[in-house]
Amino acid sequence: MKHYKYKILAAICTICILGGNFASAINSPDTYAIQDEIIADSKENNAQTDFYIDIKIEKELKAAIQNVYGKDSDDEIYNNLIQHAKTAIKNRPKKLIERDLKRESNWFQNEIIYMFYVDQFGVIRKNKNNTFEDTALMLDYLKELGVTTLYLLPFIDSPMEDSGFDVKNPQDVRQELGGMKQFENFIKSAKDKGFKIKSDLVLNHLSDKHEWFKELQKGNLKYLDYFIWSDKEPRYKKYSDENLGTVVEYAEDDGTISKRRLIFPENTENNWREVEIEGKKYYVYHTFYPFQLDINWENPEVLYYMLNTISTWANLGVDIFRMDAIPYLSKEKGTNAENQPKTHSIVNILSNYLQLTSPSSVIQVEACQEPKDIVPYFGKNRSVNLKIGETTKELSRTSEAQIAYNFPYMNAIWATLIAEDKKYFTDIYKKMPIIPKNTMWGVFLRVHDELTLEMVSPEVRELIFQDLKPKGAEFRKGFGVSGRLANFLDKNPNRIEMAFSILFSIPGIPIIYYGDEIGIENDYDNAKKQAQKRAKDKSTFSKLLSAFDSRDINRGSVPQKLFYGSQYGWYEFNSKVYNKVKHLISLRKSLPVMSDGRFEILKTTTKENFSYIRKNKTQEILVVNNLSKDKIIAEITLPATTILKNKRKITRLKNLINGDNIKVNISLQNSTMHLRVAPYQVLWLDLSGNNDNGN
Repeated sequence: MKHYKYKILAAICTICILGGNFASAINSPDTYAIQDEIIADSKENNAQTDFYIDIKIEKELKAAIQNVYGKDSDDEIYNNLIQHAKTAIKNRPKKLIERDLKRESNWFQNEIIYMFYVDQFGVIRKNKNNTFEDTALMLDYLKELGVTTLYLLPFIDSPMEDSGFDVKNPQDVRQELGGMKQFENFIKSAKDKGFKIKSDLVLNHLSDKHEWFKELQKGNLKYLDYFIWSDKEPRYKKYSDENLGTVVEYAEDDGTISKRRLIFPENTENNWREVEIEGKKYYVYHTFYPFQLDINWENPEVLYYMLNTISTWANLGVDIFRMDAIPYLSKEKGTNAENQPKTHSIVNILSNYLQLTSPSSVIQVEACQEPKDIVPYFGKNRSVNLKIGETTKELSRTSEAQIAYNFPYMNAIWATLIAEDKKYFTDIYKKMPIIPKNTMWGVFLRVHDELTLEMVSPEVRELIFQDLKPKGAEFRKGFGVSGRLANFLDKNPNRIEMAFSILFSIPGIPIIYYGDEIGIENDYDNAKKQAQKRAKDKSTFSKLLSAFDSRDINRGSVPQKLFYGSQYGWYEFNSKVYNKVKHLISLRKSLPVMSDGRFEILKTTTKENFSYIRKNKTQEILVVNNLSKDKIIAEITLPATTILKNKRKITRLKNLINGDNIKVNISLQNSTMHLRVAPYQVLWLDLSGNNDNGN
């Protein structure tokens, strides 16, 4: 594996600033049309000529660049980055500059995110995938549902061997989706309806169909240094670890041992792909599939290329960038290649660049790690001054990401639902570190990937796996399970409602996976079809141990008719689930306390009574979840301040879920409340002091 630091010649830097050696890859007529519109719009942006950089950002950038690239070339790389920033600002459309000025620093904390594959969501024609133009017909459905941010799962140019996370050209749109023009039209329509846009930013790897790797295969050895490579065959031993799954230990040529998790043990033997170039064998590193080669972030050319990529999408209106597989960016020898200091420096560089060039956009990291390892990805809270046109604006942002997936919460919710025992969530919550003020967890029940069981105890892994595997499919040899939410919850509308009730009432930004709001089930046919497609591609998949990816059962197309039909009441089960989820979304949006309120888990006498309070200065909501299939008499210890605020006269509380007035019995002696709760029932009880107390 070669890591290096070198200076870039001035001529090469100039080329990079103008777009890099591969900017010409974006050469479709649609792309040129977009570029022409951006240039026309940017002519009105004459006030951006004077560039200002806050001293805090400058210091952070210089320190991070030096940590990744060393002292020899840090000034040159910093100056090149600033030139990239100036170009991005100059090309920024006027509407987005206005957005930069008006938007609050913490706007993202109130969002409800809905994620979907553009070609699979609301499919119009049988056996034919959607384009952006087709999927635009689903915007009215999403508006009625009540979500606020649309997360477009990978739509970037890709051979689609890993559902779009194998990126061929990160600065273009797949032609089968309608290309850049249809993307632009979709974004305009979505923005006109008030939606914000979230997009993936794949930073760890590129497809072997990318021009860098193709040039390497042709014999241009310059491109070895765009990847992580070695000219020595890897020496390793492989074993199974109770906590980490399949582990590969590599004996490095400097005497160190690199202990790496093998992410896809069913599909690949190790992390190195053999490549023969002009009769000589080289080995290129991959964290995931062999057709996704990890890029070398210690090559400044890679940095410049990704800065151009960020600016491309930021200037087309992306509000949230989801940084995919972020823990793996640095692969120092002798480490596990996860959460390394250089990785944090890279995230800091990209975050500061985005704050300079698109300050209304934010970053979300995908880091399936222990809580103590996730929190550092937020960085540090600070306020910086930005010059936007003739206006100076203060931006309160963290130095790395602003949103991070909370994988431990996801696992805890599922363990709690399966065992009908609140302790699993309570235990995780007690261990959860405090996060910076201007950040937020991203919370979810299901996503496009497996329900991962990497970062849980063996006991919890066994509990979840044994319950859900018969309802879905195994992934990563027991360290994950694939499947849809409805299958996992036995197609019980009340259990599905409870899962969403928890999702919408715990701290974090809720993220909904397409189809879960109408109870879509596993798609085994899609999994078989995708496996057959991979098996046919001998050039890419010949060295895979298996072409089957169980995650494909929770992917696949869902027809437009089923979504709108569920909305219109055409389907008994799907419509029932839809109405429950839609109502919870509406309720959450009407209660700011669910976004900004303090969260306090309450003492109860039984394990199936999962109760907690969300409280801010004006609102106080008691959430009661009966995890059991049996009715219970819930006994809950309330905070003394709650009882005093209500003048000790609480006899009835309004259930915001259905409007009922619930009869309760309060013991003033020990501050306990008693009430009857039906099987799998959820209650959101208003304790704000405006209740009819029965007097």
